[in-house]
Formats: sequence, C-alpha cells, structure tokens
Amino acid sequence: MKPADRIVRIVHVEGAGLLASDTHGRVHLLDGRLRVVRSSPFVPQGRPLYGLAVAEGWVIGKDRMGALFRWSLDTLELVDRLDPATVCDPALLIPNERPSPVSSRGIGIWKGKVHVTSGYHQQMLVVDLHTFTVLEIRPNICGASPMEWACTEHPTRHAVSDKKGNLRFGSFDDDAGFPDRVKLDDGNIHRVRYDARHDRFWATQDFGAGENADIANGVVVVSASGEKEDECLFARDDVEFVAFSPDHLRAYAGGFDGELHIFDNTERALCISRTVTGFPHQLSDLTVSADDGQVYVLCQDGEIVQLDADGTFVRAMGFPRQAVWDIQPSPEDPGTLYCATDTGVAVVRVRESAGGPMTQVTAEYTTGFGFTRRVAPVRSAGRSGWLGITRDHRVFRTDHDRTGHARTGHARTGHARTGHDETGHGGGEGPGAALRWSTELPALPHTVAVSPDGARALVATNAGAVEVDTGDGRPLDTFTVDGLPVWAAAYLPDGDRLLVTRNGVIVVLDRADASVRWRFDQGEYPKRLWIQSGRAYLTGDGGVKELVVGEGVVARWLRLLSNTVENAVVGDGLVIASSYGMQLAAYDYTTGAFLGLFEDLPDYPKALSLLHGADATPYLLVGCRTGLLSLYRIERRPKKVRLVKVRDHWLPRRPAVLDLRIHDR
Repeated sequence: MKPADRIVRIVHVEGAGLLASDTHGRVHLLDGRLRVVRSSPFVPQGRPLYGLAVAEGWVIGKDRMGALFRWSLDTLELVDRLDPATVCDPALLIPNERPSPVSSRGIGIWKGKVHVTSGYHQQMLVVDLHTFTVLEIRPNICGASPMEWACTEHPTRHAVSDKKGNLRFGSFDDDAGFPDRVKLDDGNIHRVRYDARHDRFWATQDFGAGENADIANGVVVVSASGEKEDECLFARDDVEFVAFSPDHLRAYAGGFDGELHIFDNTERALCISRTVTGFPHQLSDLTVSADDGQVYVLCQDGEIVQLDADGTFVRAMGFPRQAVWDIQPSPEDPGTLYCATDTGVAVVRVRESAGGPMTQVTAEYTTGFGFTRRVAPVRSAGRSGWLGITRDHRVFRTDHDRTGHARTGHARTGHARTGHDETGHGGGEGPGAALRWSTELPALPHTVAVSPDGARALVATNAGAVEVDTGDGRPLDTFTVDGLPVWAAAYLPDGDRLLVTRNGVIVVLDRADASVRWRFDQGEYPKRLWIQSGRAYLTGDGGVKELVVGEGVVARWLRLLSNTVENAVVGDGLVIASSYGMQLAAYDYTTGAFLGLFEDLPDYPKALSLLHGADATPYLLVGCRTGLLSLYRIERRPKKVRLVKVRDHWLPRRPAVLDLRIHDR
C-alpha cells in the first residue's frame, strides 16, 4: 500500500524504517520496499507537516500554521497537539497578531526538550519531550524569522538557521543562547548538518549571497568556530538538503534543479564525484539510513526514490501524482482551456449546468515526456493547438484534429527528435491530437510564449531565452543576458522580446536585430510573465508587478502574502494572486487596495484563470498541486471580495516514469 496523499518530509529512523509526513497532517512508516507499515490517524483540518523529528520513541511534527504534534513512534498514535493560536505569550504579540503560515522545518531536540517556533514567529516554545508540558515561551532565537533548521549533532556546539540566510551558533544548554552569527544566503538555509569527519558544518543556500545572489548557489562549509571556510556553487535554484553517509565519507545535496550531487568527503576540499539526474520532479528532501547507508530521495511530486550509497537506483515507490501547473484559454474559444499537467496537457471545457458553471475534461493528452511546466496556445498556417515545455528540457507542439478537439493520446516515445511528427494514440473518436514536433532544449525551461504572428516561440531557460520556429520546432536563436539564467520571457505586441533573468534584470531586445532597446534592474527573481493590454505583468519575489516598458514598475500588489507569489490574474478591476504559502489574495487594480485573503486552501494553488458565466458573473478557476481544479464565484462587495466555492474536479493521478542517469565527475 502507498500513502494516499503527497509526502512532504522524510526521516529514516534507525532500526525502524522510513518515516514520512504528508500534506494532510499524517505520518507514515514505510518498510524497506517503500510500502506503508502503519499510519497515524487523520487530523481534523490537517495541514502539511513540514517539520518532522524523531527522538527517544517520540515523533514530533509541526504543521504549516505552527501547530505542534507528538505521536508514539511504536504505534503512530497521536498523543498530543499544541494549538498555535493559544499557546503563546500574549505580552510578546504585536497588535492584532494571528498565527501565520510558514513551511518551516526547524525542530531542535536536546536533552529531552523540544525547541520550536510556533505560529507566532517571534516566539519560541520549549516543550518537555516526554510529557509535552510547555516549559517556557521565550523570544525566538532568530528574531522575527522562523527557525528553519536546528542542528544538535555536535556534542556542545549547536547551529540554528533561519529564512533570512543567517546561521547562528551556540548551545541549547546555555542561557546566553546563540550569540555567534554568520550571513550565508539572501534567502532560506533549509538544512545544516555537522560533518564529524572534518569537524565543521555544511549549510544549504536558496538564493546565493553577495555577487552571486540570485545567480548561483549551493552548499557552504563553516568551521566549528563559525567562520565561512568554503563553498560549492552548483545550483540555479533552491538547494533543499544536505546529508552524510553514516561514515561521513560521502555527502549528498540537491534541490529544485532536480539533480542529486554526491560529494567525496574523504579530503577536506569540496569535491562532487557523481551527479544523478532524471528524477521526475524537483528534489525536496533526502535522508540516509544509518542501518545500511541506503539513500532515500523525496521528489516534490511525492515520489520517493531509493538509491544505494553510490547513487544507483534500487526502487521507487510509484506514487500516483498529478498537478495543474498552468491554464491558458484557447484563442478560438475562451471557454476551452489548456491545462499543463504532470502527465501532459488536459483540455478542459467550461459549460453551464443547473448548478452553475462547471469544468469538464474533454481530453487528456499524455506526452511521455517530463511534466509539462507551462502551456501556450498557438495558431499558425491555419493549424491551432498548443506549445508546452517539460521538466526534461523539451519544448513541443501539439495540434488539434480537424474537429478542433484533442483526444486522449500518448506520445510513442519520450525521446522524440526535432522536426519529426508523432501522432498520439489512445481512446476517443476521430484522428486525435498529433504531436507535431518536439525539440530538446539546452537547459531547464521556465516559461514559454508565442509571438503575436504565431510564427515563433520564446522559451526562458537556464541557458538563456531560446527562440524556435512554431512550424517545425527548429531553434532560431538564443538570447543571453550577462550569462545569467533567464527565468521568464514574453513577446511585446510589436514582436520585441522581453526577458527577465533570475536576479531580476529586465531587457527588451529588438525584434529585428536583437539589440537592447531597454534595460532595467528590478532586483527580484521572477516566476511568470505575461503581456496584457499593452503592459507587462510579473510575478515572483516581491509580489505582482505591473511594468511599463521604458519606465519600470508602476504598480505592485503584495500585502499579506507570506511567500513567493507564484501566479496572478488581472481583470474585472481586480488583481488576484496566489502564493507558495497556500494563499490567494485579492486587490483593487486601480487603487491597489487589499480586498481579501483566502488561506487554509485545500491544496497549493498553481494555475489561475479568470472566466465569465453566461450572465457575465466572474469566476476564478484554480489549478492545484494534486490535480484539483477548483471553481470559485467572485463576489465583489464594497472594500471586500469573497471567493465562493462552486465546484471541485480532480484529474486522474498516475505514477511518474523515471529515467535516472549517473554522471561521474
């Protein structure tokens, strides 16, 4: 049996097995073949468990709102829960403060005491491990930033990291706390581990620091006295973990680039000896068995992959997953939507019913490639369909059949060559949707856009913006900006190209000779970019931004969003944004006024689309992390917006296909 819900954290427990927490507040124990041995009970209003630790027969967990749990390791029976709203020191609260969501992992356990930040991030609880008595409520070691990790592996020297790139040293034994601090990153330090072989600490980076900020990042090594010793910058995206083999001769690190790097830790110099690629998704966690040195890699789609100590594949759990990453309307019919999914592209039709508007999946096209990150409608030479970009470095085009509808289909191979047509096959009527071409990209892609005339497509990748011919997929050119990864790209109405680098540099390249027409550094990393009514809209770090070419950022919407803004829609006088914090927020477009915050959603929102019913009532369609399509009616009131749930629909889930590859250095 497999867990029913997506796993978000794993810990290998010596002599017991693999412990995993999920998005609904449960923990599971898996055996050596990644099968569920037992699970904890369901928790009312269960939320994702990002903090997970094991000590002295107890499992301690912290959910995304700061609730603290305790289970028996032997039975996984739930024994205690501390509520984040009530377990606090009122004297330390700021006016009108309430618990706020955060995916904080930090749980420090030392000598029978649990040290953890609660839903109030400026406070820290000290809890007795064996009775769950709250012994003390004190100011947070990390100030206003939640504690992200606590390392107590050194016998006397402890290390604590936060979400602002700080690493602090001290001891949970000492009333003086953690007085020594070193700045290692401009973002999160997700993991700190003690290297017993060389008496030092390894820490991960999210953004990088100094001149490398939002350009390159990796792992940083700090001496036991708290001085930065060395670094290895191997990543273009968040690094989520670092861990050691039981003998400390190897270290394992990786993250959102989807690559696992194995370090040879025999000598003190940092040395990557092997890299494992081909995972189905970003890597979010890793744990190593102290029993036999087996390595367990958690992918962000919930898949768990078991490797031996050298990185050779052993087995995968086969977790059935699905997600809706992007939603784009068909240019011929706004009521037909193309949804980028883990398995390919789903075609969704919005239609009226007695109960109001509903979504109906009319076709599901399975590509055989990696998951489809983004989709863009395309029409050229009288043929319409969509372009998609995939996690395994591909851009592809699929055409409708002569009836204008795609049907369920499968690409014959996950290795289609540039310019070669492949026809989908499967159930349904008519000739089906045809995979017209697929082209391999030089690096991981992030966004895709189609030129106003439909003849070209622009793909933002870590190797620059790659332009391809939409007719046959031929690469036409590659545009770079200072040698930086390009994380978002679009065409302006006149055909000029708009590029945004990972570190927030915006350039406009002339459509004819690619000369730079405008350059602007807005200083924050992007996630998505689109052109609407002649203006550019950008999401990412720093919120939702409206840009005027030649001028800069003219408006910004961010208030009360707790994390990176993933996506947004603009229309009907509103801006509605989604964040990694499992939130939706609404703002007035004209005044910028905040109109509503929607938290504790049933899933992580990823894709957004504005729709209108037959009576012109506005609706919001939200595509989520588990293949959920949620339809909300938008109710506008004076100084307020309500989102009223109308209907939910889930796309079918399927296991990922792995294609792991080992690259020796």
